Amino acid sequence: MDSDVDSKSTAAQNQYDSTDSIHIDLKRRSLQSSLVTVTFQPLKLALGFGSTSILARLLTPTDFGLLAMVAPLLALVDSLTNLGLETATIQWDKLDREQASAMFWFSLKPNALIIGFMLLMAPVLAWFYREAELVEITLVMAIGVSSLCLTFQHRSLLKRQMRFGTITAIEIIALTVGVVFAVGAAWLGFRYWALVFQLVAMQVTQSFASWLVCGWQPTTYTKTAKLDADLRSMLSYGAHLTGFRFLTRIGNQLDRILIGYFGGAQALGLYYIAYKWAYFPFEQIYYPLFDVTVTSLSRAYRDPDLYRAYCRRGLALLFTLCLPALAFSFVEARNLLLVLLGEQWLEAVPLFQLLIASVSVTSMYRVTKWLYVSAGQTQRQFRWGLVYTTVTVVGVTMGARWGAYGVAVGYTIATFLLTYPAIAYCLKTLPLSLREFLGTVWRPAVSAMMAASILAISRLILPSFTNLVLDLLVRVILFGIAYLLLWIVLPGGRQASTDVWQSFKALRSNRNSSIGT
Repeated sequence: MDSDVDSKSTAAQNQYDSTDSIHIDLKRRSLQSSLVTVTFQPLKLALGFGSTSILARLLTPTDFGLLAMVAPLLALVDSLTNLGLETATIQWDKLDREQASAMFWFSLKPNALIIGFMLLMAPVLAWFYREAELVEITLVMAIGVSSLCLTFQHRSLLKRQMRFGTITAIEIIALTVGVVFAVGAAWLGFRYWALVFQLVAMQVTQSFASWLVCGWQPTTYTKTAKLDADLRSMLSYGAHLTGFRFLTRIGNQLDRILIGYFGGAQALGLYYIAYKWAYFPFEQIYYPLFDVTVTSLSRAYRDPDLYRAYCRRGLALLFTLCLPALAFSFVEARNLLLVLLGEQWLEAVPLFQLLIASVSVTSMYRVTKWLYVSAGQTQRQFRWGLVYTTVTVVGVTMGARWGAYGVAVGYTIATFLLTYPAIAYCLKTLPLSLREFLGTVWRPAVSAMMAASILAISRLILPSFTNLVLDLLVRVILFGIAYLLLWIVLPGGRQASTDVWQSFKALRSNRNSSIGT
């Protein structure tokens, strides 16, 4: 009887270690995962839009600014936790129970040190920004970070098995719980604590659900020469990835640190919201597709032709969805912020538009992370991070003398200068060529810019509705029709549309076949 229980337990554990079944049907699983992830985005967007709209009216820019003052510390802590082993779990071709458990137990000590560092930084933040509330905010936020550290391996194993439907369901549940906590706290007058409770509730819920659904439990393991060698190799991979994350986040967070220090919570709150919503269309597509794409590319890397095909498909899907959303947001910036946030946030419109221009270009650089990680080239990624951070720090620091807008200008110029060399450097050692990369970008980029021009001209010709929501809806329809028509009529558009349709038909056929069997 005991042997039967042990064998069942072993089988339950091994289902997350093996990827043989995924290799057999990688194309269908990859496409299905992408569709599941993107399909549920409207629900996540509705929760995000709705909660932000409510909170922006119940809270003040200062409340958001206090949270933004802790955000750089959270970003740096997040870049260091787990030492990149969560990504190594996904990328590693062969992974057994002992390796997975070894990574989990090894991560506990450095994660404890990192959380300890976060706690020690609480009074430092309060002194630096001259805001005493930051001590308690930082201490409470450490709870959520700790929960994520304890379940990183569970989430990674779910991603490794491409169970993205389950992962998406967990994210939606966690997001809903966070929204309930935040809106309830804001309604009761808890001010900035509403935002803190939202983040912590999301993290704890996601962690608990991941542990519960995954079913994997770390086991004791015996150190061997082979296991030590494997762990060192994984740590080398993860260490370079961690170094890259840490460096780039210094560059990405410096703008907020400078604005918070010189301008205070009010100025930082406006910048924080402008930055958040400028990146919102891109991140709502990029982050969900990140896990799907990296997992698929990691499994396909041994086949250059298949790797290129998956790269082109993933990049095309990302840019086709995010670039038009960014272009529309740039033209309709004022009305969007007015509907989403209310009149008290209209001061952020110029920052919002400038940062949209930045992310439209930066999006092409950000996707190089997919390629570095899937190819296991985190050393080269780290070396580029040194260049990126240096240029970004210089640009942001030079712009700081002109306040929040000057910081945004410096950041935008830096990203413009870095994007092309970043892409060229990344692709130098990969199967995907620069021409193939740009070939996936030009159609959605040109279509989005032309549709945005049509939308801007229509504002001069067509009357506007007094109801802002109705007016935005009409503009969305006009922009969407223009974008789709331009996307199709540009050279090669019909063939590209046919390829997308064939992929959907193939997926439907595969689903019907699996149901029939």
